[in-house]
Amino acid sequence: MGSSKIASGKQKPQRLLGLDGADTYDCPVCRHGQIQPMALMDAYACSFCRHIFDVNLDQQTVHVVDSVQPMGWRWQGWRWQPLYQSRSDITLTLWLVGLALVIFPAGIVALGGYVFPPLEESAGVNWSLAWAFGTLVAHGTMVGWLVAEHYQFPFYVMTKIRLQRLVDRLPG
Repeated sequence: MGSSKIASGKQKPQRLLGLDGADTYDCPVCRHGQIQPMALMDAYACSFCRHIFDVNLDQQTVHVVDSVQPMGWRWQGWRWQPLYQSRSDITLTLWLVGLALVIFPAGIVALGGYVFPPLEESAGVNWSLAWAFGTLVAHGTMVGWLVAEHYQFPFYVMTKIRLQRLVDRLPG
């Protein structure tokens, strides 16, 4: 395969490097590992997150092939630029449903606390507000996790992989 040069997105090299079939590049998904050609295949693989990429050398692009979410990047000579897919109505619908899943349950719990307030003699914490806040946090966490899974943010992917490796090392 010859010697492979590493094109790092962290610092700009002196000259721009074209996407080459024999070189190693920073992974555009996790931004932690390196993608390099797989033996006997027209594909690249990341050494850290293990994603597989389809490479188009003519257009200088890579696309993730092992994910449901279509993700692609164009090589700019020293860094990856995301290829933005066409925005469809489904994305807006998903954001509205996610917002509704966070706001409505917490609103119903808060409304219940407003309609049926605590007794005057009871002292301490207003448990209906605490329950509404807990509902808001729980549902916000679930929707945040689903958004992170959908968009595959680099920090999220890196954290998920490191936690999986930590769990794999535990005896059991």
